[in-house]
Amino acid sequence: MTRFWYIAAAALLVVSLASACGADRLTSITQVGRGLTMNVRDLQQVDGIIYQDEDFKYYSVGPAQPGHQLVVAEVTIWNNLSGRLSLFVNEEAALLQGADGREFDALDPYGRRVELNEAPAALSPHLPFLWGPSDLPQDFNISGWMVFEVPDDLEVTRLEWEQVDSLRFPLSLS
Repeated sequence: MTRFWYIAAAALLVVSLASACGADRLTSITQVGRGLTMNVRDLQQVDGIIYQDEDFKYYSVGPAQPGHQLVVAEVTIWNNLSGRLSLFVNEEAALLQGADGREFDALDPYGRRVELNEAPAALSPHLPFLWGPSDLPQDFNISGWMVFEVPDDLEVTRLEWEQVDSLRFPLSLS
């Protein structure tokens, strides 16, 4: 139980320091759940993501609908409390919510990719993706980028996480 209070105090310190810096937007927030600790940071808009996969081919992920954009967030998940956590990050694991109440599920960056015919000039920095199954032993963590497709005019207000724990992260792109 002491470990729980230590993690909770550390999360509160992170939030307090971010607020004290006078930032207009919170770029990192940590929350402690019953089974995991999670940090969301670097929420940002991107036109697309270009990467090279394990098959050595190049792929592009972009918005499927006109008037939409991709929003990415770096997510780190710690297992500090359980013997072992089994996570399955898919479309139902997380969503972005707008100020108008609309919700947008996480995007499968592997299912939505398009193979490129030639090597790109540059690769995106938003890798690796946090997607698929993960087995997380106690005192270990995983980190990766989650991708969402949202309308251009969406005012993002929250990321909701629904895998192992239910956590809510107040966020903003402005």
